[in-house]
Amino acid sequence: MEAFSNYDLLDAVTHKKVAEGHKASFCLEDTTCDVGVRRRYACTAHTQGLGPGCYDTYDAHIDCQWIDITDVAPGNYILKVTVNPDFLVPESDFTNNAARCDITYTGTHATARNCKITSN
Repeated sequence: MEAFSNYDLLDAVTHKKVAEGHKASFCLEDTTCDVGVRRRYACTAHTQGLGPGCYDTYDAHIDCQWIDITDVAPGNYILKVTVNPDFLVPESDFTNNAARCDITYTGTHATARNCKITSN
């Protein structure tokens, strides 16, 4: 899958996209689950998926886990993350596939706050 999730950095005032990234996917599995929830899917068992209460988590050092902000000026932004943007993975509910966070970028570091699940 070419884009399992999209990462868009938007100007806080105009909502114009100033930077973007995406995550490709080759396997979905339950790498972490809430307490009391049993893992159901594992790529090594050739059964892909994400169970309720489970997550497919990745460390930051894995390729494509960032947005290149080299040319982005310091200021206020919105980070929009959309999972399964093309609806290629069957789900029981597509309304919780996006989240937005307010971002303050100083030129040397970024701070996220007010993260919320959104419908788009």
